[in-house]
Parts: sequence; structure tokens; C-alpha cells
Amino acid sequence: MPTGGTPGRPPGRPPGRPYGRLPGRPPGRPSGRPATAGVRAILDSEGTPDVFKMAVRRLKEQGVLDERIREDCSMDWRAERAALDEYIEQLGMQPSYVPRPGEVVLWAPEYQGELAWNHETKRVEMYAPDQNEWLGTPAWRAGIVGQTPEEDTVLQDLVITAPKKSGVNYSGFRVETFPDPQSYDKSYSLHYKYVHLLCIKPFNAYELFLQGISPEELHPSIGYAMTIMSSFSLLDKYHFKGTWPNAAIYCRGIFIGAELLVVGDAVRLKPALPSSSDEAHKAVEDVMVIDEIRLELVNCVNDPMSDQLAERYQVRVAGKVYTNAPQRASAGTYGTSQPSPMKHEEVIDVFQSIGMGGYGSWYRVWKGATVEVSQNMIIGRCYEPDAMNLLFGSCSLGQDLSGVIKAREYSRKVDERIPEGKDWFWGDFRTQTLAIDTLNGQDVGYYSDARDIKMWRANLRILDGTADSADLRMAKLPGNVGRPSTKARSNFSEIGKLSRLVSTGLGAADVSNPVSSEEGPNLPDEEDTSESDEVFTLAMNQLPGGTDESEEGDYRPSPEP
Repeated sequence: MPTGGTPGRPPGRPPGRPYGRLPGRPPGRPSGRPATAGVRAILDSEGTPDVFKMAVRRLKEQGVLDERIREDCSMDWRAERAALDEYIEQLGMQPSYVPRPGEVVLWAPEYQGELAWNHETKRVEMYAPDQNEWLGTPAWRAGIVGQTPEEDTVLQDLVITAPKKSGVNYSGFRVETFPDPQSYDKSYSLHYKYVHLLCIKPFNAYELFLQGISPEELHPSIGYAMTIMSSFSLLDKYHFKGTWPNAAIYCRGIFIGAELLVVGDAVRLKPALPSSSDEAHKAVEDVMVIDEIRLELVNCVNDPMSDQLAERYQVRVAGKVYTNAPQRASAGTYGTSQPSPMKHEEVIDVFQSIGMGGYGSWYRVWKGATVEVSQNMIIGRCYEPDAMNLLFGSCSLGQDLSGVIKAREYSRKVDERIPEGKDWFWGDFRTQTLAIDTLNGQDVGYYSDARDIKMWRANLRILDGTADSADLRMAKLPGNVGRPSTKARSNFSEIGKLSRLVSTGLGAADVSNPVSSEEGPNLPDEEDTSESDEVFTLAMNQLPGGTDESEEGDYRPSPEP
């Protein structure tokens, strides 16, 4: 330590910067702010600490890293935690055929009678058994599920609505017509309605319900929805683990095309046979129960200024695979033993959905080893056999295989967001994947007028007890500083009025959209203004099934760590 002092300085205080202080750092810290353990945070474009880049930096320094992801400085993360945890837990107790928020579905605003195959018109049409009369095809369109019913949904609702205690606004689904993801015009989002489950069908099965209908007769939203079928986004990134230079981010869910898949779901896997075969739908025999969803970072980039976390990314969905085909069960046994079917108790224990024994006997594939597949190998959720019979009149696992492959190939031809040489568009979040700026009548994501990052960050510091006077000003709290309040009110009541996101995180009153379905716009028959009619016609009529050469073929168990 230097000795002596500059004239005017208090005795004993060293001149200049104290020994050991990092160059460029001003002395002291703002009062009330916690230290960051001597590490400067890496910020994203909104000024929020980028936990993933900081995790990559720690991985580089330590060589091995295994930690839970927390984004305490992100209002988005803080506000969604309780609701998201509860929601994902509820999905595990919900039948797999029930549409989930954020999913794309095939729906009709009006529906009468029951669906049946008309041999004369070669179409699936509405049939009134009481009058013995065909009522024509429903006015099918594609839509986004915005809200799910407050009342429980039962199997009967697939074909005829069971008695409900409440009106359709509470016992039905809110579905918004899907807008063009490649246009600034999102007015179709205003064309919404509350409908019961019998008006909704899985979008993956669009080819079955729309057969016999020419592309010119279809609503434009059908083509818009097909545009996003080769896209995915990850839900709830909760864990980071790696050994330099590779790492993986573990997630609890993934949106693939039209559907949301979460850990615990049973999903159907593509077969190795060509999809153009007439018997392709019978070739789907394997079902995976998801144990893990990972985003793998290959060759991480330890550069705070880089836009990328790694040189290459790949999604891997891992789990055990089961089949109802005895010949498939011999995979991995090399013919050394005859596989035996699983016991009834084992089937109940393995599958989250009840009644899976209705598909017949189940066998373990690869002797029960964990298998990894890419998102391209997944067709969609595996519904309960009773639901399959009501929806399709068959328990075949591949009813929608041809349509899913054609839709993905169509998406790769028309979705301008897919990079050159790639087969998938990777969205940071679901609303970006769908390219929507409103849902349930409210602005979402970065388009929200209530998205005041500085105000949110200041409120987070107030909640954490680390705020200073500048934060109190930035928080925009009601009332005058220094003057006692004359009435009791919540400090966050005004903020709650601005955003459902903030009100959810802070426990404020419900601020859902007050507009009812009667007050919303009508649903006229719009003209198709799509500029991709020719490609869409090809996809609907004669497009061969596409393949991803890097991801196709039979899958094998994961290597031992």
C-alpha cells in the first residue's frame, strides 16, 4: 500500500485508486443493490441478464456445470412461474385428446348433427340422423386455442356435448382464426368464438376431414396454419448441464407444428417406410413416453458479443419406446430371445393416459433402453383408443401421418423464416412461432404496450427489497412521495390494469378480456387472398411426403454416458 497523502486528503487515506480494485470500476455501489460476486452480468437486448450466456461462461471457466436455471431479474420469468408450474402439472392429469392453449386446431364456428362419410360426395359431412339428411361440410378453418373450459371435458364431448353447468363462454374453448404468419395483417385474430369440443378436431388430421374439398373452397387460414408446421419452440427451460465445450438446456415442453408436447406425454414416432405408401398409416407402430426434452449446444461460443450460444444446435427428445407389433419388439435382441408382452399393471404404470391397453398388447423396444429422436421423428400425441375410435373410427396410430409429412414439406417451401438449407424454423417463444401479436384480445410478447422493461425491473427490486430512490421513481407507483395516503390500495393495482402478465405475477385481480363472443365480430366467409395458392394446391392434392435425410431411419438407444 502506498504511504503519504495528497494535500487536502484525510490523513491515512491512500491516494488514487485503492489497491486491488478493478480498473474502470467506480468506487462504491449504489445503496441497497446486492453485489454480483465480482462478475459483470451479460445483458440481452432488453437489458435483462442473459442467464444462458453467463452459464456458458461459467462452463468455460469450470469445465463442468450442472445447475438449475433461474431468471430472477426477468419479469416474464417471475410472473409465469406459479401459473406455468401448475399448468404443466395439470396436463399430466388431462386426457391427451383435449386441445391445449397455444395449439393450432381445425375448427368450425357452427356445427350440427354428427360427422360421417358421405359415399355420394366422397366427403366427410354433417349428418342429421333424426331427419336422415346430409347437412353439408362444416365451414372448417384453422384456429389458435386461446382459452380452455372452466368445466371438465369428458370423452363424450368429442361427438356430442355433455350437459354443462355454465354457458359456452365458460364450458367451451375460445378459438381465434389463424392469421397469415407472413403478413402484417392480423385481423383474422379478431374472428374468434367460444365453441365446444365437438367443433374442434386435431389439425394434424386435416387431410382426413378435408378430403374431397378442393383447395379453392378452403378457408385461407388452413394454408396459413400449414405454413408453421415445420416450426418449433421450447417451453420452460429449467436446467443447464454440460462438459466443455458441449452443453444441454433441459426443457419441460416443446411446441412442434400444431401441438404442444410435455414430459410424460406419449407420442407417436414416424416409421422407416416411405410415407407415400398406401399402407403407411398402418406402419406407425412405435410410441415413446417422453422423459427428457433437450436443446443441445454443440461447441459453445464463449463470447458475450456473439449472437449465438453455440456453433450448432439440435433438439433431442428422449424416452422409452413401446410397440404393439411383436416384430418391432425384437429390435435390440438380435433374435436371442422371444419378447413377451407387458403385463396389464406395467401398461398402466408406463402410460400417463388411461385405457392404453385398448390398443392391444404392448412390448418394449430395445429391451426398454432409453432412445433419443429429433423433433422430425415425432408425428404427434398418442390419444387414448376410445378417443381415436370416436374421432376416426379406428385405432390406427398413423391416421394423420401422410398429412403431417405433407404439411411440413409445404411449410418448408413457403415459410420465409426458415433459413436457407434448414428444414425448421426455431422460435424463441410460441407467439413468435405463430407470428401473432394478440391472443385473447390482449397484446402479447414484445408487442405489448404494457411492456415497460425499466418499470418492471424497478418493481422487481422493490419486491426483493433492494430498491433505491431511482427505482421508486421508475416503478411509477401511485401516490405522491412524502405525502401520506388517504385510502388503502395496492401499490401494484395500476400496474395490474396494464398487463395480465404483471397481474398474474403480482397476484392482482383478474383483468381478462371483457369482450364476449356476442360482442365480437361476425365470422363472414372471406375470400382467399393467399399468394401461395399454387403451392398449397400441390400440398393438398399430390405433394409427396418429405424426408429429413439427417434424421430419418431407425433410432437406437442413447449411448451410455
